[in-house]
Amino acid sequence: MKYKAILLFGAPGSGKGTQGKILGSIPGFQHFACGDVFRSLDLTSPIGMAFLEYSSKGALVPDDITIDLWSQQIEKMVTTGRFKPEKDLLVLDGIPRNRNQARMLSDRLDILKVIHLTCSDKQQLYDRIKRRALKENRIDDANDETIRQRQVTYENETKPVLDFYGPELIVHIESSQPPHHVVRDILSHI
Repeated sequence: MKYKAILLFGAPGSGKGTQGKILGSIPGFQHFACGDVFRSLDLTSPIGMAFLEYSSKGALVPDDITIDLWSQQIEKMVTTGRFKPEKDLLVLDGIPRNRNQARMLSDRLDILKVIHLTCSDKQQLYDRIKRRALKENRIDDANDETIRQRQVTYENETKPVLDFYGPELIVHIESSQPPHHVVRDILSHI
């Protein structure tokens, strides 16, 4: 079965998590944040140690680990009834992170829209990441060099995912506006 999905896409700090949480609170939408799943792992487990090793450098976790974890979590959500694929729209945040992951997921996902959250103010992105590090105790956001490397990784590895899906699926939304305006703009395109 292919899951109907939209992708929340954008640079670190662009508001994917904020918008995903808002959308996930609306009946018929199921938010899935890959980063949250990784951060909830036992950091002493093999997969938790792998996540910590890569995220602390601003690098992406290897594709096979990421897709395997995603598959396990989606199956759990379906089994427990938290995600009802026949009724719910899956809102993906943080996956796929590169073209290979997009290819690996293409037989499992029916992508209806790619919501590209843009922010022309790079300082605002940085400030959001630093606030999030303090507020949510996210060690992967606490270091300036890690933040810089995450931006480079986004530009080099993640942003090319937009080309994979093509311009007909992509909607660009400015994320520097208030969150309720961003969600309004997202909903107008779904």
